[in-house]
Amino acid sequence: MGKYLPVIRTAECGSLNRAAQALGYTQPSLAYIINNIESELEVKLFLRGQRGVTLTEEGTRLLAIMRQIEEMEEKLRQTARMGKSGLLRIGIFPSIASLWLPEVLGKFYELHPEAEVKLEHLFYYLDGEQGMKDHRLDCCFFAGKCPAGLEAIDLWEDPYYLVVPQDSELAGLEEVSVEDVAGKYPFIPTTESFDEGSVIWELYQTLAQSSRMDYQPQENRMAIAMVESGLGVAVLPGLDLVDLAPGRNIRAIPLAGGLHRTVRILCPAEDRSDLLEDFLDMVQSAVETWRDLRSSEE
Repeated sequence: MGKYLPVIRTAECGSLNRAAQALGYTQPSLAYIINNIESELEVKLFLRGQRGVTLTEEGTRLLAIMRQIEEMEEKLRQTARMGKSGLLRIGIFPSIASLWLPEVLGKFYELHPEAEVKLEHLFYYLDGEQGMKDHRLDCCFFAGKCPAGLEAIDLWEDPYYLVVPQDSELAGLEEVSVEDVAGKYPFIPTTESFDEGSVIWELYQTLAQSSRMDYQPQENRMAIAMVESGLGVAVLPGLDLVDLAPGRNIRAIPLAGGLHRTVRILCPAEDRSDLLEDFLDMVQSAVETWRDLRSSEE
């Protein structure tokens, strides 16, 4: 996404809200971006009113130049992508990387022995979304709402669990609700708890208010170790527990209501390279095989 595209879309829509929806931003985020551009240029681009926004005289004059810049930047990005046809840039999360990517990358390199793959570790879902919009990533694993202009390929319905010590009074429950733990047990937040693109972000707001402990967001392995030591409880998705839970003195209890995240792979909606198409096909095939294997083991 070009630097001035937020201004162009806002001018076209005549509304911050409609422009934010078209761009895949929240309205406050879009307003913040436009304010920064106005500060940088030292001009006021829009007049805000109850019915929306209109360009100022200076904004109208600069909009034509911004359109030219946007067109040139898009040509630059296209040329750069063609020059890196052998490079695939993928945004990943540790749980996804360990479960599916080794098999996928092995087959991918067999098919494309000259290809180069760059893996970028994502801390938040919004990092992946922004990386796609900035054209820094060709695709990324994702669990948020699909932004406008991109495609999200569903891979796995991943339930969340409340993770408690093995000797906890909660350990015998078949399922647990937020009301069962809020205000009663210290809550240990993970990075996902602070991710506004996460399904459990709102859940964390409820649990954090009544928590008796103050933790900075923890990497999931550390969070499980804290739970095992009796320091509190945590909420984690099932995929993260596949490798981290075995052998630990913890119990993972399904959350009431079937709270889950949909793990997806985020990619361009069109103009995908052959390299990317092959990778997407391999990921979907690997996940399907993994699903069948787990079903046979249950």
